[in-house]
Amino acid sequence: MSLSPKVRIALAGCALVLTAGALAVPWYSSRTLVAELQALAATHGQGELRIRNLAHEAGWLSSKGALDVEWRNQCADNPEGPVVMHLEYSARHVPDLQGLTRLEWSATPGGAAVGAASQWLGGSKLTGTGRAGYDGTLSTDMQLPELTMNAEGESLQVTPSKGRMVLGKTSLQFDWMFERMALRGHGKALEAKQIALQLDLNNRTVGTGRMAVDIESVSTADLTLQGLRVASETSERADRLDSRVTESVRSVQFMGQSLKDLVLEAEVKGVHTASVQTISKVFGESCGLQNATADEQQQLRAAIQKLLASGFSMGIPKLQGSGNEGSLDGKLLLTLAPAQGDAVALAHQLSTSGQLTIKGKLMPPEQRAFAMSTGYATEVPDGVQAAFEYDKGVLKVSGKTLDGAMVQMGLQKLDGWLQAFLLGKSLEPVEEVPVVAPAEAPVATPAS
Repeated sequence: MSLSPKVRIALAGCALVLTAGALAVPWYSSRTLVAELQALAATHGQGELRIRNLAHEAGWLSSKGALDVEWRNQCADNPEGPVVMHLEYSARHVPDLQGLTRLEWSATPGGAAVGAASQWLGGSKLTGTGRAGYDGTLSTDMQLPELTMNAEGESLQVTPSKGRMVLGKTSLQFDWMFERMALRGHGKALEAKQIALQLDLNNRTVGTGRMAVDIESVSTADLTLQGLRVASETSERADRLDSRVTESVRSVQFMGQSLKDLVLEAEVKGVHTASVQTISKVFGESCGLQNATADEQQQLRAAIQKLLASGFSMGIPKLQGSGNEGSLDGKLLLTLAPAQGDAVALAHQLSTSGQLTIKGKLMPPEQRAFAMSTGYATEVPDGVQAAFEYDKGVLKVSGKTLDGAMVQMGLQKLDGWLQAFLLGKSLEPVEEVPVVAPAEAPVATPAS
């Protein structure tokens, strides 16, 4: 069956279009890589993180180049200059199902750090392979050789490690794994195994997302620890930030004591996002206020006032642990209610509560007897429990209502100090007459 001339012309036209498209994609990939590198170098031309000496050789099917990444700590007194990493890369602009461009790269220390880093790396490099995806993400796998260091009678050894990074428009994912790390010297030794770092940020500028560090085992001459995990999670609600940090240990042995299932959770909720960012920016740029201008100091005071006036809560919602001798369970919460207007008044905004339960032999009999004798602890099965609550001048301890006037006076003095700071006045301690006299403070009738 022969094709008509019109069909042949149409097929030839389609083939020509497809061929032109196939040839244009590598060209587009190469041009895109050049533009992104130039934009990145322009963005980081100044500041603490800088990209210098970009030398890119663009090609149709492949490109290569090199650049220097500098880290300048303006607050450090470092006569050796900035930390420099020299990066060399090659790119193949042949698209596949996973992306437009495939990359291979290697990094070696540069600048004044070459000598010390060469000793660590033993002449090897940090290497990686990755790709630029169709969605604009950049992903790479990384490998690091064994690290060794011997200095002043101490030795550090880190086995070969590997990781992965995925960089999006605002997101960042980073994972790294070490099998073993050992530090020895001066009659001491520390060994850690299976160390894993996980970072998953959906907004790396604000810092929202998750982070975790897991260590399967840590051993020293006096301590054996299993299953250590430190994890944090930060999320944003409208103009507020919530953050929680959890530290847990599966088991630990220390000085003859054995504990298991230790958990400590700390959280902060409802923090005003813009205020936190301003405070962090001012502290970073002024080296912890050592070199702050008058304008930066005013920005800091305004941000702190906004932060306190907006209200937030913080505390330890969970403190738990158990062992052969007993168990521990506690919690603590501090709440700063939103202020009336912009005026900060801790004496009216602040409330707090907490509870602690100790069971078994973690509390010696004499300490338990003393706690019970004070009347501020109650007996629970196989243990004791103490709790407190403070709100609007009223203090309760284990169900007993006490005179909270002294707490109220302390908060009023703190308010005076805080107002002086927010107005830029001297922070010298000044004796002031309390706004509410102890006899007039709101106190319920003490229980017998």
